[in-house]
Amino acid sequence: MKNPVIFVVEIGSVITSLYLFKDLFTHHGTFRFDLQITLWLWFTVLFANFAEAMAEGRGKAQADALRKAKSETTAVRLKENGQTEEVASSLLRAAI
Repeated sequence: MKNPVIFVVEIGSVITSLYLFKDLFTHHGTFRFDLQITLWLWFTVLFANFAEAMAEGRGKAQADALRKAKSETTAVRLKENGQTEEVASSLLRAAI
């Protein structure tokens, strides 16, 4: 239900599955057509969920890689005695 389009396709898959079983038991003439539509809809739901999971995993992996690749920026800080030192930029604070 996260993706409304796939949710609607899933509801359609359930409905066509019901028609498929009805045609199977009543030996109605449209069994092959109902089977084909039902299979296409279920494959659509299956592969859409698979693709969404793959994209989510890829996004998380990319975010983790960016976090690991984040390098600390160094800055040159002027001491009170006039000398300079290199420090991490995250340690800098505004002088008051």
